[in-house]
Amino acid sequence: MSAPPPMWQHEVRVGHDQQRRAATAGQQLPGNDAGDEKLSETWRHVKGVARDESKHYDLMDLVRNARREDTYQFPVPGWPSMLRVTSPALPDLPAMVQDKYRMCQTVCFCGVLPEIRRAWASIDNSLFLWRYDRSGDVPVEYCGEEQAIVCVGLAKPRSGVFLAAIQHVLVLATTVEIVLLGVCTSPAKGEGSDPYEELSLQPMPLYSIPSDNVIMTSFAASATGGLFLGGSDGHVYEIQYAANDGWRQKRMSKVRVTGGLQQMLPTFLPSFLFGAAVPVDKLVVDDERQILYSLSANSAIQVFDLGPSGSDPAKKVAELTDFLGEVARLPTGRNVFTLGEDKRGTAIKYLAVIPMAESWKVHLMAVTSNGRRAYFTTNSLVRGGSSWGSSRDGRAVVPSHLDPKKTRPTVLQAIDARGPLPQAPVIGARVTADPNTRVMDVTAALYSQGTLLLAESAGPDGRATRLLLAARNYTLPPPSVNVNLGSGAPGLREVVSDLQQIIPGETTAISCVPQTSVLGPDAHPGGSWGAMQDELVAQMFSGPPQLVVVSTAGVLELERRRPVDVLQALLQERAPEKLQQFFEAYGAPEAAAMCYLIAASENQSLRLVEEAANALENPLLVGQPLMPDGTGAGAEAAHNAGATGGGIYMGT
Repeated sequence: MSAPPPMWQHEVRVGHDQQRRAATAGQQLPGNDAGDEKLSETWRHVKGVARDESKHYDLMDLVRNARREDTYQFPVPGWPSMLRVTSPALPDLPAMVQDKYRMCQTVCFCGVLPEIRRAWASIDNSLFLWRYDRSGDVPVEYCGEEQAIVCVGLAKPRSGVFLAAIQHVLVLATTVEIVLLGVCTSPAKGEGSDPYEELSLQPMPLYSIPSDNVIMTSFAASATGGLFLGGSDGHVYEIQYAANDGWRQKRMSKVRVTGGLQQMLPTFLPSFLFGAAVPVDKLVVDDERQILYSLSANSAIQVFDLGPSGSDPAKKVAELTDFLGEVARLPTGRNVFTLGEDKRGTAIKYLAVIPMAESWKVHLMAVTSNGRRAYFTTNSLVRGGSSWGSSRDGRAVVPSHLDPKKTRPTVLQAIDARGPLPQAPVIGARVTADPNTRVMDVTAALYSQGTLLLAESAGPDGRATRLLLAARNYTLPPPSVNVNLGSGAPGLREVVSDLQQIIPGETTAISCVPQTSVLGPDAHPGGSWGAMQDELVAQMFSGPPQLVVVSTAGVLELERRRPVDVLQALLQERAPEKLQQFFEAYGAPEAAAMCYLIAASENQSLRLVEEAANALENPLLVGQPLMPDGTGAGAEAAHNAGATGGGIYMGT
């Protein structure tokens, strides 16, 4: 159970009448003294400013308004990479795992479970879990199965089914059965800082069912406790579970949700009766819109409706079997995809759900093996134009026909496409989004908080990994860039960076560690309105995104540098020219705000605080303070000068 929020985060909404009644009765209202009231008012003000600064631009409008020649940019030469390794070195896999791997007889897999801060590896019939953020951690081993483990997944169980001590359920699929294990995490004895310090696995013999000769190849779980498995037979299964056996429901059962007439037939019938099976490579759940997606090895995508509350049985509502034909028919897709091209380059490697805070129109993004992107919607009513309306208080509202609570998924149609990431930068050259400029081999990917991270094969034998990143570019656009087309949204500009080192081994998984914000759970990156903020606002309240990359050689921890982190690195470097470039790129007001953030941060070195203060006092960086002359024209000129970096406007 999480700790309650501090007093300064309490919403104090006590009216004068209620205060008088409490005073008359001789009662003291909690949190109602003057100090707490002022702190609460301050918190509400900061939260309101952050909400008001949210940019209500739909991702679809951003992508459509982007000009091809301004799609991608590279960081200024000499600036630090946007990816920074936080691990001291790439730690090797635990010795226990390596010893078992040397004796591997059948199969082995590995991945990461950031919800419990563990990496995992399955070797034959053994499963290992260990802390990826600690060197030398001794893995927890589970070897309670006789057959090889072929699929592993973690889920939050439905409430009331298991004991309260079981916070998560580990789903293991072997070649012959599917079992559930209880996962219990707790702080170390006498310490309460790390809730994931201790981990134990609780076998639950009553929660085991046969797989009916189906090798499970993928897993996904919904926030409501739904468990879904994809099989090598090309079908999607839902695992239903309850606290007890009932007259109409078993304690645990497996239901096939695909196949039409084949769904009514026994699963032990030979697959050749129905044609060659195409395995299900990936399953993805949209917990906001309550939709399940499946991706097959032939790049076919299926859509399943989980109901408005996410608790209904999965129902197939749409399927896309010709990915290339669907995206190539788009006016924008013809510049990215070509009918008849080699399908190896158009094979889908990754599916990402687009949060509603980023778009009400775009629901799904697909990334191909050569790094191209396609955007999809499940709403047949989606058309061009802006999604966002505005209410009386200035906050964004959404039209009813785009509200997923009122309009359930019915189709899967492509609505836009985006070219691959470009080649390494040439100093002074403009980046183009020509599909022929780069041939990538994407092995893994991650999309989170508007940032796309790609892992591609590297090295002479392809057994190493290079990491590439595409993040939204928040620097001031050059005058040639169209920043206000018909929808009012600027074009989506992305800055491309890479990790300045090659990662040994083949990357098998990339994940983002859950984050929190000082403004509360709703404001965390990717929250109900947190993802809607641009990064210049979000960096004031949340730390840099933490990433975990799992390769066959080990586990690497990374963080993505925010603009303020880039500025901090430049301040530490003491390079006046680079510092001036930064202030010119982001504008003096934004760069000065970042200097204040650095100077006011906790546990900051005195030297860095002094560098930030010196930058704020440097007229070459922030310009001269500008005051309005009392006329409307003077005030407007002063404000414009501050907005363009010529100085900081000091008027009100």
